[in-house]
Amino acid sequence: MKMQFSSLFSSLILSLSFAIFSPNSTASPYSYTPESLPLYADEALSKPIGELEAGVPVKLVQTTQNADQLELEMWRKTKGFGRIWYNQFAKHITDAVFDKTFTQNAANFEVLENKEDPLTGLIWQKVKTKVWAKKSKLSQNLTAFWANAESTFKTECSVCHKQRDPKMHDANEWVAVFNGMVGFTDMDKPQQKQVLRYLQLHASDASK
Repeated sequence: MKMQFSSLFSSLILSLSFAIFSPNSTASPYSYTPESLPLYADEALSKPIGELEAGVPVKLVQTTQNADQLELEMWRKTKGFGRIWYNQFAKHITDAVFDKTFTQNAANFEVLENKEDPLTGLIWQKVKTKVWAKKSKLSQNLTAFWANAESTFKTECSVCHKQRDPKMHDANEWVAVFNGMVGFTDMDKPQQKQVLRYLQLHASDASK
C-alpha cells in the first residue's frame, strides 16, 4: 500500500510540474526583439525583405543553426504600398518596415481582418506572415527594455522643460511631439526609437 501511495503521489507531482512548466501552458506565446533585426525571406538569410524594430512581439516558429523563423502579426494601411506594419490598429507605432517588393506580393502574407479607421476613413489590415532573421537572444518580457527607455527619456527630455508624463498625449500625438523635441537631445537613432516606442505604448490610449 505504501509503495502504491508513493507511486500515485509521484505521478501527481509530475503532472503538476508538467502543467506549470509546459510550453503549452498559460505562459505568453510571445517573445520580444532586443534590438532591430534585418528580415529575410529565406533560412539562408540571402533574400533581405525589411527590418524589425526593437521591442516588438514575435512568435518563434523554429530555430536553426544560424537563423530564427518568426511569425509576425501586425496592422498595415492599404493605402500606398503598405510597407510599414504597425503594432496596433490605427496607431502609428512602427513594428516593421518592409521592402515594397515584398508587400506588393499578396502571397507573402495573410490578411486576417479589414477595418476602417473612423477618424481618417482609411482601411487597415491585420496581417500575418513568417520571416527569417539572424539568430538572436529574444527577450521574454520588456521589463529591462522599458526601464532603459524610461531612464533615457528622463535624462534627455527634461533639460529644457518639466518632465512630461507619457499619458499627456495619445500614441499618434507622441510622434509629432517627440519629433519636435528630439533634435535638442543627444540620443542616437536606436535610443530615439526606443524612447518613442516607450512613450507610445505608455500613452493615454495605450492598450497593452
